[in-house]
Amino acid sequence: MTKKHMASSESMDLAAAEAAANAFEGLFADGGEMGALMRSTDWSKTKLGPVERWPRSLKTMLGVVLGSRFPMLLWWGPDLLHLYNDAYRPILRDKHPASLAAPAAQIWAEVWDVAGPMARSVQEGGPATWTEDLQLFITSGTMAEETYFTFSYSPVPGDDGKVGGLLNTVQETTAKVQSERQIRMLHDLAARAAEAKSEDDAYRMAAEVLSANELDLPFVLIYAWNEQTEEAQLVASGGLETYEGPAKPLRILVREDAGGASWPLAEVVHGAREVVVDNLPARFGPLPLGSWNARPDRAIALPLSRAGQSAPYAILIAGASPHRALDDRYWAFFRAAANQVANVMASARAYDAEKKRAEALAEIDKAKTTFFSNISHEFRTPLTLILGLIEEAMTRPEKSLGGEYLEVAQRSGIRLLRLVNSLLDFTRIEAGRLQSTFEPTDLSTLTSELASAFYSLVEQAGMKLIVNCTPLPELVYVDRAQWEKIVLNLVSNAYKFTFEGEIEVSMLWRDDRAELRVRDTGTGIPPQELPHIFKRFHRVAQAKGRSFEGSGIGLALVQELVKLHGGTVQVSSVEGEGTAFVVSIPAGTVHLPADQMVQGHGTTSPGVTASAYAAEAAQWVRRSESNDIRPDAPEPDQARPNQTAPAPPVGAGRILVVDDNADMRTYLSRLLRARWEVETANDGQTALTCARARPPDLILSDVMMPGLDGFALLRALREDRKTRTVPVILLSARAGEEAVLEGLDVGADDYLAKPFTTQELIARVRTHLTMAHSRNELIAELARTNEELEAFSHSVAHDLRAPLRSIDGFSNVLLYRHGEALDADARRCLDHVLHAAQDMSQMIDDLLMLARVGRSELQRMQVDLSAMGQEIFENLCAQEPDRNIQLELTPGLTAPGDSGLLRIALQNLLSNAWKYTSRKPQARIAFGARKEEDQQIYFVQDNGAGFDMKHAGKLFNAFQRLHSSDEFPGTGIGLATVHRVVRRHGGRIWAEAAVGTGAAFYFTLA
Repeated sequence: MTKKHMASSESMDLAAAEAAANAFEGLFADGGEMGALMRSTDWSKTKLGPVERWPRSLKTMLGVVLGSRFPMLLWWGPDLLHLYNDAYRPILRDKHPASLAAPAAQIWAEVWDVAGPMARSVQEGGPATWTEDLQLFITSGTMAEETYFTFSYSPVPGDDGKVGGLLNTVQETTAKVQSERQIRMLHDLAARAAEAKSEDDAYRMAAEVLSANELDLPFVLIYAWNEQTEEAQLVASGGLETYEGPAKPLRILVREDAGGASWPLAEVVHGAREVVVDNLPARFGPLPLGSWNARPDRAIALPLSRAGQSAPYAILIAGASPHRALDDRYWAFFRAAANQVANVMASARAYDAEKKRAEALAEIDKAKTTFFSNISHEFRTPLTLILGLIEEAMTRPEKSLGGEYLEVAQRSGIRLLRLVNSLLDFTRIEAGRLQSTFEPTDLSTLTSELASAFYSLVEQAGMKLIVNCTPLPELVYVDRAQWEKIVLNLVSNAYKFTFEGEIEVSMLWRDDRAELRVRDTGTGIPPQELPHIFKRFHRVAQAKGRSFEGSGIGLALVQELVKLHGGTVQVSSVEGEGTAFVVSIPAGTVHLPADQMVQGHGTTSPGVTASAYAAEAAQWVRRSESNDIRPDAPEPDQARPNQTAPAPPVGAGRILVVDDNADMRTYLSRLLRARWEVETANDGQTALTCARARPPDLILSDVMMPGLDGFALLRALREDRKTRTVPVILLSARAGEEAVLEGLDVGADDYLAKPFTTQELIARVRTHLTMAHSRNELIAELARTNEELEAFSHSVAHDLRAPLRSIDGFSNVLLYRHGEALDADARRCLDHVLHAAQDMSQMIDDLLMLARVGRSELQRMQVDLSAMGQEIFENLCAQEPDRNIQLELTPGLTAPGDSGLLRIALQNLLSNAWKYTSRKPQARIAFGARKEEDQQIYFVQDNGAGFDMKHAGKLFNAFQRLHSSDEFPGTGIGLATVHRVVRRHGGRIWAEAAVGTGAAFYFTLA
């Protein structure tokens, strides 16, 4: 060879080496830390060999993997050698960097019995796989860590058209699965709290629910602490049923020098803090094996304390999973579990206390008649002194303590006096000891004066009061004090339930009877309530009134007093139009006891009774005029914050106080405002509107309110997605076991009976705000996981579409420009590549659609399904005009739902039917609906290929194919998308089919 030729050869070698180096650098240029590691790797010493010998398909797919921000792993070759990006590295734990270019079976030896068969199936030509939240125990250090993954294995074609490798796109869902599992356990514990009838029941039930979650709590022990004996006694356990050893002593003497052979309860009790107990086998010997053949070696001891008490009343010992690290998330779960157990105990104590109280009330009830008959003097004397002194103080401002507080006290005192008088009247009537004095009375004049006390109130409310008391032909014998109560109860009752129109009070003479008629244009009474309207303590459920205050004895007392006069009272009502009460009193004296009649002057003045009724009704006006939600501003004379403990900032929580009693709202706001931000509402509907617009951190609501009461408010909050997790504490004067259980049954987080202490209210509010904060952190973590899953969809779509377009474009160029120069094998390879690229592009579109269905906000409207189905079918016909398929469509089909999502579902169902009937003669597709038990069931039916019903259980899983992909191509995502759409609409979907005769898909929409 000449020197000239040698120089030329060397130049060519240098150029080739330089080109290879440039290609080598470009391949790993955008790979981050993994790209740098791959650039520094001597690939000639690996099974993959030098980079310049790598197949083009490997280089292309590796570029996609390294450029993606989503976790991706590329397995290449028969041994499935590891190539991955930066996002995938955390999944490997401490296996990196030794895992680079190493065989999959070696790196994932501990899980290869599960992952290996799935990978081999795809490697051997099977369809791509999809697995959601698969549990795997990955070796991390010395621990087999409990993990969960959602991933897919997709085939990657090599240069020869065969499967060259596998693409593993993966999302670790460990935090999501564990959080959902823990939230379910906490919810079950709260839901079963009502089952606990005593503290022993509560301990047993709590241990049962906690130990059922063996994945997070291998065992639990609950010890009750007796401060007097310095002894802790085992009251419940779970997960150690067959174990009898030193780790489960029946009693523990709680002292500082307890030693290392027992649980360190002294640190928990005296320090009132959690304690981690390590190395359990060394302390107690081997504990029982768990579900995965591993023994717990660590536990957490947590104190259970009552609100306002520093020393715990019990200790919860919870075993920690040997497959989890004790990180912040695990710690938060232990604390939430302890708080929920404490709530269960509080509920059980409340139930037990209410049970004992009910038993005591039953005993008291036996003697109530005697008690109330004799207690009149004792009640009236202090009330007279209170009201007299308050009135005197209000008339002497120089000695007054504060006008507003004295006014509240005076109103409360007057109302209490009226209620006491009503109760005393009742008990006297029952005992036959009510002293009545019947005297001849000008009943028209007296009634007119009583009704006139309401003139200003009715006019202030924008209504009209009509008093039509015509003179009667004779005087009527009545007990004047009792007649006042009859008239004032009926008029105030009419005012309470009338919001517009008029109230009419009339007196007339009918035959030999005086007739009082009180008519209103108010809300009326439901027909089913009319037979019960005069029963004692009965109230019309969900009645809309100016206030819900009242003892429920007003109308019952009216009836009893009318009977004492030998008369009758009747009611007529039309719901939504108004009500009329008619009281009829006979003339003369024949019907009256002779010893109870006196002779008077026939005229009278209403006295202070009318003023008391009118003053109470005036408060209803003040409360009903302002329905706006408002934050309460501090007033100069408000109570100061608690000086013993600094108040946290207002931003620490926002509380919505709901009560129709203005004085109670002011009182509760004053108590809470020193610690939290407070807003108020005077009825349930206003509170619901506010909560939906701006959900508070906690709602403190009265139960008995006009319109939407506390229970109805709570149900509405729990049905709304935005407010279903807001903690709700119900306040009510209804005490007793039934009231507490009713409140908890409808979803209340707590129930507090009036009267209550300030310390108890503050403690319960603080506890539920703390629990809500912990729960919101768990929910936020789930939301972040869902956002990462959505990011996965878009990341994969972006990173895969670019090379797919290149593959499709270059393949078409080769096929159409140089097709004649290619032999038959080369053309078949190109066709295979084109179809593979198209299938993968379709799969990307379907995956994005599946993600959008799960994340999009529902926009409900009435959707014309018939028109939508016709349009979709016509589009299918236009795409394949040579197919002869008949559509049987039921006209006029409509459904409430999201138009866009329903179109996606119907498009998939009709396309699916089209695909499986298109090759059959006399092909037919039917879309219609039928009624079953007042429920609309929609269906899409065809007479195509059908399928075996043994596969029905997996029919709506993603990537599930019932037929060969060569015979009926598709991604296997369509039915999974339909299933998700139907579930988003609160419905269900199912199928019926037979091989060769067709299939029918049925679905409902809520």
